[in-house]
Amino acid sequence: MGAIAQQAQQRQLTTQPSPAKQLQQVLQRSWDRIAAVMPREMNEQRLYQMFVSAINREPKLAECTVESVLSCFMRCTSLGLEPSNVNGLGMAYILPYGNKNYRTGQKEATLIIGYKGMLTLARRSGDLQSIHAQAVYEGDEFEYWEDEHGQHFKFRAKRNAEHDPAKLTDVYVNAQLTNGGFVFEHMTRAEVDAIMRRSPSASAKSTPWKTDYEAMALKTVIRRSFRYLPVSTEAQHAVTADESTPDYSDLLRPTFPPAPIDEPLEPPVDTTEFTQPTDPAEDAQTTPAEKE
Repeated sequence: MGAIAQQAQQRQLTTQPSPAKQLQQVLQRSWDRIAAVMPREMNEQRLYQMFVSAINREPKLAECTVESVLSCFMRCTSLGLEPSNVNGLGMAYILPYGNKNYRTGQKEATLIIGYKGMLTLARRSGDLQSIHAQAVYEGDEFEYWEDEHGQHFKFRAKRNAEHDPAKLTDVYVNAQLTNGGFVFEHMTRAEVDAIMRRSPSASAKSTPWKTDYEAMALKTVIRRSFRYLPVSTEAQHAVTADESTPDYSDLLRPTFPPAPIDEPLEPPVDTTEFTQPTDPAEDAQTTPAEKE
């Protein structure tokens, strides 16, 4: 190859956008469709920048099919949940693992709703006075029983206990409805682990089941309680389809070919600080609960 041809090839390689940059460009072209399903209270510029940041923080998303990544963004937006890859609030995660696309052999991005995201979806119904999810560890005082009057439990956390995931024994959800009813759901460690083994993400090298076992256990019992909670059909569907790849390809398909954009316009970075909302848990509860 001649020197001129080599120089031309080198220029082509150096000007070719990185896979992550190409994905950002496709996100930009798709943004009108994604923003169209955004709840009114969300900030469009902030959300766009968070999706760009999610791509930068998870560069392997660029190895997934474009359809799957944008569909995860679309579902996250429609649910009004910000990606926790960026802010760490535990609402939802868009991760580069899951099934391979049968047509291309590429990985497909997976949307994982965090337990805090599920609690947020439940509270939006307006029919809950309160909802609380609790992990129980060895040394905690915990009793659960059923009789002719319904379900009952008592819980008191051990003071200054170290929450070693290996010592988690139970998880439960207690919700009080505005109509005076109760929803209570309880799972043992064995029941949670049985669900974990069936999870698509359980075998991944980096999985929340390995890094955040308590959070995943709480999410598991909250998800089970959704069958009894007065939540929207969309929330029910989202929880049922958790840890899968949503499909919005029919809405997004016109934007898939990643033609380069010379000067992609990106909104300025939102400098608002992310803060973790606090939800102080009581260390003692005695509450009867009945499923209706």
